[in-house]
Amino acid sequence: MTNKETILLTDGYKLGHHRQYPEGTEMVYSNWTPRSNKYFHEAEDGAVVFGLQYLIKEYLIKQFNENFFGLPREQAIREFHDRVDSFVGIENVGIKHIEALYDLGYLPIEIKALPEGAVCPIRVPWMTIKNTLPEFYWITNYLETLISCILWMPSTSATRSRLYKKELMRHARHTMFPADVLLDFSCHDFSMRGMGGLEAAIISGMAHLTSFCGSETIPAIRALEEYYNADAKTELVAATVPATEHSVMCAGGKADEIQTFRRLINDVYPTGIVSIVSDTWDFWQVIEDFLPRLKEDIMKRDGRVVIRPDSGDPVDIICGLRTNPHYNTKIQDGKYYLCCDPFDDDTRYAEISKGQYYGAYWMLGETFGWKTTEAGYKYPDTHIGLLYGDSITLERQKHIYSRLESVKCAACNLVLGVGSFSFQYASRDSLGYTVKATACIVNGEYRPIFKQPKTDDGTKNSLKGLIAVYKDENGKYYAKDEVSFDEEKQGELKTVFCDGKLLVDWTLGEIRNRISCGL
Repeated sequence: MTNKETILLTDGYKLGHHRQYPEGTEMVYSNWTPRSNKYFHEAEDGAVVFGLQYLIKEYLIKQFNENFFGLPREQAIREFHDRVDSFVGIENVGIKHIEALYDLGYLPIEIKALPEGAVCPIRVPWMTIKNTLPEFYWITNYLETLISCILWMPSTSATRSRLYKKELMRHARHTMFPADVLLDFSCHDFSMRGMGGLEAAIISGMAHLTSFCGSETIPAIRALEEYYNADAKTELVAATVPATEHSVMCAGGKADEIQTFRRLINDVYPTGIVSIVSDTWDFWQVIEDFLPRLKEDIMKRDGRVVIRPDSGDPVDIICGLRTNPHYNTKIQDGKYYLCCDPFDDDTRYAEISKGQYYGAYWMLGETFGWKTTEAGYKYPDTHIGLLYGDSITLERQKHIYSRLESVKCAACNLVLGVGSFSFQYASRDSLGYTVKATACIVNGEYRPIFKQPKTDDGTKNSLKGLIAVYKDENGKYYAKDEVSFDEEKQGELKTVFCDGKLLVDWTLGEIRNRISCGL
């Protein structure tokens, strides 16, 4: 999304900082670091490096060139002057530094970073930024707001998607999924409609696709082609399958719901995969009554019919109440019961359906037959599948896999949907992201600086001075601060942008490979 005042993509209080630094300041050196995972405790491995190339290409190059450097000089300066004057008063800011930047014609900064797709441990910087010309010392932290605003979400969403993939891989290895199971489609992005604007949907959608290929976020494909050198014509960037929604099922009528299923299966999509939302009225009727009656039609298809519940507790719906450790259940005289009060005796059991007791995934296997992995875990015949299309948090994913494992099932043809609750219910604080200055030069004197507030628990403590990042013997990144200028040039942080030019151009394939190597 283009903002016509690119030079003003900053916090208002930063406008006058060029006057506040000590006279003679020549360099400001800062870093971008995930400081904490206390609000995202699953990210104990660290944060996935992602989004920087989008920031550079879209903002530091394209938007600055089009909406500042590329404007007529008088217009560019007037737009800055008028906006600042009405906002805080131009006398408090001035325009000479902006005129000098415009006359230079590019952003005089150097950005060094870890490779995108790398996993950066908490409290290790994955990017540093400094000015390259002494008179533009102020530009380093002037860009902090833009950097933070754009980078925290793609990194946080990519980190979350990697964790979904990591847990999926654990379950797949434990139960020994067959080789033909498409793991890249086992977690599917349904978040677009609930994200905080179109740009949030796109950058988070790109982030999900660093670990998976299943997505409903179409604009993320084009964005990956533009910013990460993907090519949807020659590689699998993202894909989905034909699927219904409730309006389709409702339009067919409640009385004829099974006929809607039959028409979709036999006439509209006689081959391939089709996903059918199945809880419009009575999900358990679909599972226990409709599917046995449709079995012959489904089994003769060349493809898969995916049943999609969309309401209720996803873990219980998929895995059944019998696997819920908080409930007491029993079978008696061919009927199924749930204890109304788990702390009471057996006299307060209420009858439930067979589907509620066993769960949808088990019922599909019972109806359509089972296959078995080499480790002895069962999964339904591949003509049928199950998709819970939203609300699957990382915690619920773990519960689903563990409860299926408890009854010797493998989630080989189960797809879990990731929605905006998972991707949007996050913030910069999820990984404690911040830009902090740790070094400066004033009148030729190098000064290491740091932040260490006594009123904080240590989360906000910064590193000090120049920084180098290295790998240990296990390939894990670690930071070393207060290094010399010569040592700062070493290590794993590489220059990716300098003086208006992109110097490293990662591809989606490279990023995916880097992420998958660590799982």
